[in-house]
This record gives sequence, C-alpha cells and structure tokens, in this order.
Amino acid sequence: MSGLRRRPALPVILLTGYLGAGKTSLLNHLLRHPDARIGVIVNDFGDLNIDAGLVVGQVDEPLSISGGCVCCLTDDSELEDALVAMTNPGLRLDAIIVEASGFAEPLTLARMITRMGHHRFHLGGVIDLVDATIYFDTVDTSQLPPVRYAATTLVLVNKLDQLPAADRNAAVEAVRARVHERNPRVIVIGTHHARLDPTLIFDPGESDRDPRRGGSDGGEDPIQPELPIRELLRQAYAEAAADQLGDDGIDEESVPHRHARSVTVTGNGPADPDAVMDFVEDLPAGVYRVKGTVLVAVGSGQRHFGVQAVGPNVYVAEAVRPAPTAPDSNAVDSDPDSVLVVIGEDFDTEAAESTLTAALNADAAGPAVTASGGSRERLLHHVRLHT
Repeated sequence: MSGLRRRPALPVILLTGYLGAGKTSLLNHLLRHPDARIGVIVNDFGDLNIDAGLVVGQVDEPLSISGGCVCCLTDDSELEDALVAMTNPGLRLDAIIVEASGFAEPLTLARMITRMGHHRFHLGGVIDLVDATIYFDTVDTSQLPPVRYAATTLVLVNKLDQLPAADRNAAVEAVRARVHERNPRVIVIGTHHARLDPTLIFDPGESDRDPRRGGSDGGEDPIQPELPIRELLRQAYAEAAADQLGDDGIDEESVPHRHARSVTVTGNGPADPDAVMDFVEDLPAGVYRVKGTVLVAVGSGQRHFGVQAVGPNVYVAEAVRPAPTAPDSNAVDSDPDSVLVVIGEDFDTEAAESTLTAALNADAAGPAVTASGGSRERLLHHVRLHT
C-alpha cells in the first residue's frame, strides 16, 4: 500500500447551531489554541464575525491563516473540493472544522461528509450549539425533540452566564432531557462564552508529531508556513474576549472551562477485534471519542488498523505501525503493538481501562480469540465502508 493511501485521514468536525448560538465564538476559541492547525470551511457568510479576522476574502484554494486554513464557500457543491484540498500533506492540519449555516441540517451534512471521505477524511463529530436563554423558543418548539440530534455527537448549552446562577444547572438538565429523548448517546455540556477544551474534540499539534502527515521527517514537501498575521489575530481574539468578559462584569477566572479527561490503554500481541469493536461501537457514558492503532491477526499474518470513534461514528483504516518512541533503537520490542486513547468529559476511567486492557491483550487468552475470522469481519466492514 502506498504512503499516500496510508496517510491518516483528517477528522472533519461539523459546527452547527442556530444563528447567534455561539458558533463563531467557539471557532475563535479553538483557533486561539497555540498548537492547533485547523482547516476552516464556512458556508454561511452572513454568520461570520468579520471584525474578528476570520474572513479574508473569497478564495479558491486554502489560505493558511491563524493556525489553519480559511476557505469560504458560496454553495454546498464546493464542499468536497475544499475538503480534498485541505488534505494536502503540506498543510499538515490537525482537523477541519465546517461552520455550517444556522439553518443547515446536521444529519444531511454528516451523511455528505461520510460519503465524500474515501479515507482522505472522515466525520469527526457533529457539535451543536444552543442558546440557553432562548432554546425552547427557537430550536425546540414542538412536541417531539428536534431531529437534528439524531446525528449530533456533542451539544453545548451556551450563554449560561446570561442566566441567574441558580437557574444554570436546571437549564442544562432541561436541554439534556430533550436531547436524550431523541439520542441518549449525545454528550451535553453547559458552557460560558463557548469555552471548551479543544482536546475533547481533536488533537492539537498531532500533525507536528506525526511525520506521515508531511514534513521533512516524512520525506515529503515541508509544511506550508502560516501567515505572519497569525499571532496578531490571536492577540486580537484574546483582547476581544477580555473586553467581552469585562463588559459583562465577569471575571475571566470565574468563567468555567470544561476540561477533557483521558486514559491511554496499550496491548501486546494481536488484539481481540470483536472486543475492540464492542467498545467503540457503543461508547460508555461520558466517553466522547476513542483513537489509536490496533494490531489484528489477519490470515497467516498481522496488520495494524487505525481506529477512530466519535459518538456512533466509527472509522477504521489500515495503518502503519507507529515509529518507536524510545531513544534506544534496541528498545523497539518494548513498544506496544496496540494503543487506544479514550477521551471524554466525565466517565469511568477505571472501567474503560479494564475493558480495553482485556481487548488489547487478548493474545494471552489464546489463538482462538485473536484469529477468528468472524471477529475480524466487523472491523474490516468499517474499512470497506470508507473505500
């Protein structure tokens, strides 16, 4: 398999929500991360905060700016071309964020991304922002909960700072109850000013750690440099956020910033693919995503597969074995054959670690577990889905 086909597919994160819910605030917050290189596609020009510097004009090709790429689309037919362009290894992006129209249907967009991917990119989650102050007057106005939550993986109940402190928890719980009527697997988090830990939804700086994404270490074109305006924009974003907090009479330190939790599990020898798929296809409560590489017995040999899961969305592709991290070349054998990282907002880390430790070290249970063709089929099915 060629190096191009083995290059990890980029996660595409859909950012949805009605006008004024805080999509641009969240986007600005993510772009300010010092290590992130984010591709940004915007298909709702009127919803942009132009003063923030996110829009620099209509462009046909990605433009490196503020830690990522900005590409403004005039119609949805350009979406696939823009996404493919952003998979250029020279950009070495960590993720692509599509800031959708306030009237976009998340389920339709999610299906589009999945259909277009072909192992170049994959659906990395659907984030829906809602305004806590007017949710039941705008988004949720009928007897049945909104259909949009069928495809959503994360709901941010934003603008809690505009509610009395005593009413905030009840507001989040009310939205959570309605969302879970439609989809009990969605994680619902309350936020102020769309402040969210970026590591919950993508891996900032991962592209710089992985030479397979491009760069001199990977023998490909060097990374595309970012514009000098990057730091100026970050400073402007920080100053604007500080001004907003000051105008609202809120101390920045008092504004909650939800931090992600994670646990890393390793294994040696072929893993039990059925047990791995049991975990990623039905993530435990509080787990938002899982990522990593798994060694699986296939035929008379063994192959590595990259595994990504966000909510109900599972992506599997063939992968090369990660380069050993030990400085001593003689220590290669000490590197684990399989590594999975579990990330969430609040979950039982001990239970997740115990379950995956058994799945990734299944070789100890004997060849009957690791060599079963039936157990591999579920994993290989996901590989074929994106081919």
